[in-house]
Amino acid sequence: MEGRLETGAARAGSQLQTQRYVNERTEELNAAIRAEFADLDGATIEWRSPLARDAYAEYWDKAFLEKVDLDQHADSLKSFWPTGGPHWDALAVVTTPRNSRPGVLLAEGKSYPGELHGSGCQAKPRSPSRALIEKSLGQTRERLGVPARSASDWSGPLYQSANRLAHLCWLRSLGVRAWLVHLPFVDDPHKPTSVAEWTAALGTANRELGLDGLTVDGTAHVLLRVGSTPGLRSDSKS
Repeated sequence: MEGRLETGAARAGSQLQTQRYVNERTEELNAAIRAEFADLDGATIEWRSPLARDAYAEYWDKAFLEKVDLDQHADSLKSFWPTGGPHWDALAVVTTPRNSRPGVLLAEGKSYPGELHGSGCQAKPRSPSRALIEKSLGQTRERLGVPARSASDWSGPLYQSANRLAHLCWLRSLGVRAWLVHLPFVDDPHKPTSVAEWTAALGTANRELGLDGLTVDGTAHVLLRVGSTPGLRSDSKS
């Protein structure tokens, strides 16, 4: 299936921790997420990926929409983002007691602050794909009320965070009930990071994206401790 990658069981890092929480510590994960969103109080969260019975597959493009029962928006996605969009670490369908219409939860795991930064957008400059990406990122900044900045700011090292935010806003613009949660893992043996270190790093990332002081509905950082200690709630928001 195009847009599906069978990753298998991970051995270390954020991929391993995400797989463990989704498959083995599900209720703990769900409770930590519910605690961050008032509109998810009492919600049922059904994880669709990465599932052990599905070879821990991750999804993107049309396949990610199909996985969360939103394939009717596939044509709209093509107009919003070129092929090869975000590969989602985890996806879930959400239902709440006060709304019979299902929603979608998008999740991204990180084991240490360095994973927040990458090599930036890889679409060729002046290509149709790059033009579409920059247009959609610009629309997202406007929607969020981010101060005027050059397109290269969101296409640079924090591009992954930016494109995830863009997809959240796109879904919400279609009337889809959607939430985006970042899962920073505390004290992962891969590269141990404390709560204080995560708080500082996430704050810096927000400032670099121009989000400092802004409220972005439907987003949260949920710090989760590796090991047997229950998940940690964080007040840090995107």
